[in-house]
Amino acid sequence: MKKSRIVFVIHALNIGGAERIMVTLLNHISRDKYDIHLVIFRATGAFLTDLPSDIVLHDLGVSSAKKGIFPLIQKLYQLKPDIVFSGIGYLNALLSLFIPWINRFMPKPIHWIARETSIVSIIIKKERFTTLFEWLYRHTYHNFDTIVCQSNYMKQDLFDTYGIPKTKMVVIHNPVDSERIKRLSMLPLSSSFDPNKINLIAVGALREVKRFDQLLEAFAALDDRYVLTIVGGGVKEASLKAYARELKIEQAVSFVGHQSNPYAYMHKADLLILTSEYEGFPNVLLEANSCGLPVLAFACPGGVSEIIEEGINGHLIPCQDIPALVEAIFAFEKGIYSPSLLQTHITQHYGIDKIIDQYEAILQ
Repeated sequence: MKKSRIVFVIHALNIGGAERIMVTLLNHISRDKYDIHLVIFRATGAFLTDLPSDIVLHDLGVSSAKKGIFPLIQKLYQLKPDIVFSGIGYLNALLSLFIPWINRFMPKPIHWIARETSIVSIIIKKERFTTLFEWLYRHTYHNFDTIVCQSNYMKQDLFDTYGIPKTKMVVIHNPVDSERIKRLSMLPLSSSFDPNKINLIAVGALREVKRFDQLLEAFAALDDRYVLTIVGGGVKEASLKAYARELKIEQAVSFVGHQSNPYAYMHKADLLILTSEYEGFPNVLLEANSCGLPVLAFACPGGVSEIIEEGINGHLIPCQDIPALVEAIFAFEKGIYSPSLLQTHITQHYGIDKIIDQYEAILQ
C-alpha cells in the first residue's frame, strides 16, 4: 500500500502544550500508513531531543511566522504532501490565507488540517496584531478542510465567534502517555516532601494567565498543616516570590523552577491546584491524574470542566473564587482518591492508542 505523505508544521519545539502534543503525534502516528515529515521554522527547543529518529526534519531557519510563510510554501511545493498538519494557532491563521493559492499550484489536492491550541476569542485579544487575526479567523480560517479542537468549548467558541462551520471541526482531546509518565514519576527526587503535611502542588509557566497570585492568596488563608510547591519558571517568578514574602508565607512555599521531570513532584504531592483564567485543554490535569494525583481547579473557560468529573478525579471550583478554593482545600482529605483508579480513568479516556486512532481517522 502506498504511504500518504504527511507534513507537520510548527514554529519551534519549546516547552508548551502544543509542542508536546506535536511530538507525541510524531512519535505514535503509524509508519506503515504515513511518510512523515516535520517542517519547523527554527529547530530549537527542549522537545527536539524527543523527536523520533525516523521522521524527516526540515529546518527553515527563520525566526517568525511572517518570515517563514514563503519558505514554508516553497518547501511544501518541493515535498508535494497529501496532508498538511499545522499545529499552533497563529501559524494556522496565517497559513489559512494562502491555502487557496497553494492549492492552485500543487499537482494534487492537499488535505489541510489545523489543530487549534486555545480559546481563540480570548487569546486573540492578547495578540500584537489583533485586528489582522480577527479578520483571518472570520474570513480565511474556513479554508482548512479539518480543524481539530481540544474541547467542545473551543469548538463552540469558533462557531459562535467566527462562524467556522461545525462540519469542518472535530473534537479530539489531548493524548496522555500514561506509562511514560508513571515511569518518570517513580524516579528519585532531590526535594523532600513532608509526609506529616498536606502537600499542595501547582505546575505551569509563571505567567499572568495562570494566576498563581490567587493561589498564593488562597494559601495564605490556610493553616500550618499545608505546604505548597510551585513547579515552573517564567516572567512572573520574581513578583510571585515577592508576593509570597508580602503574605508572610514564604517559609511554606517552595518555588523549584522549571523541571524536566515534574511528574516526580506530582507523585510525591497530595493535591494539584489549577487557578488559570482560561485553558484550552490543560495537559497538567491529565498528567497529575496519571501520577495518581487528584486535582482542584477553577472552572475557567475552556476544557477544564470537560476533564474533571466530580468525585472521580477531582473537584471544580467557581472561576476566580478564592474563598471557595480555600474551603475546597480544607475539605480535602488524604486517601479519599485511589491513585490506581485515577490512573485507570485517564488511560481509558485519554490513552495514547485511543487518541492516535482518532487522529488517524481524520488523516484518512
